[in-house]
Amino acid sequence: MRVLPAGVTLAALLLAGCGDLPQPFRHDGSPEAPRPQAARAVVVVPPAGPGPGPALAAAVVRALLEAEIPASTRPLPGESAWTLAADSESRDGTVRLHWRLSRGDRPPFDLTRSLPAAAWTAATPALTDGLAAELVTALLPALDETPPPEPAAAPPGPRLRLIPPTGLPGDGDAALAAAMRRRLADSGLTLVEGDTPADLTLRVQSVVTPLPDGDRLALVWRLSDTADHELGQASQQGAVPHGRLDRPWGSLADDIAAGGVEGVLDVLRKARR
Repeated sequence: MRVLPAGVTLAALLLAGCGDLPQPFRHDGSPEAPRPQAARAVVVVPPAGPGPGPALAAAVVRALLEAEIPASTRPLPGESAWTLAADSESRDGTVRLHWRLSRGDRPPFDLTRSLPAAAWTAATPALTDGLAAELVTALLPALDETPPPEPAAAPPGPRLRLIPPTGLPGDGDAALAAAMRRRLADSGLTLVEGDTPADLTLRVQSVVTPLPDGDRLALVWRLSDTADHELGQASQQGAVPHGRLDRPWGSLADDIAAGGVEGVLDVLRKARR
């Protein structure tokens, strides 16, 4: 998600519905992954079922070739080639792509990504290229024949206090707060509760607007420092079917939290500059 400075918002559509097509694998500003030292060829098997499976497979081949990794959607000679195949599952307005990279002499590498069903069925070349680029970036370490070095222990992140959302339909308040806490903790931030001092405070404002064919949910995450000066904000919005927000949020909360935390971290990086 791209996040603009304080006072400027950007729609990061993580939910199915109207507006720009989401790019769930694309994160602006991510560092370029190093080229594997001894990657072998990859045979890409298009996802089965309706949707842009063949177009996505072709985009993945192009992305692999740009990374100087031999790739094709056709069988390759020899026994050293990897196979990259995907199954697609559609449920609750979301398509989940389960990718598996396998080769006989190496453990398989599995990766699952989700995107709105409407975006999948009406995918544009820009969307498939974005999906392919993010997929290949995630696969590069698995394609590297050299075991990666052990990561250095990271220092504790800033202490952050999350002010839970209020006024969301269904179990949205509790579900989104729990999902945000998980995602924030996984990102290296230290969450604090009660009277424990915090370096940062994160608040969210939400608006649900009825539409002719659903409901639009808009969220604005605001990050502030110890003096309550706003460091920046990240906005999300998207449309969901009527009644979806009244049911248990489940994976919807986690999808929103993933994009929200990405935006919060981008705000924090910009503020540190």
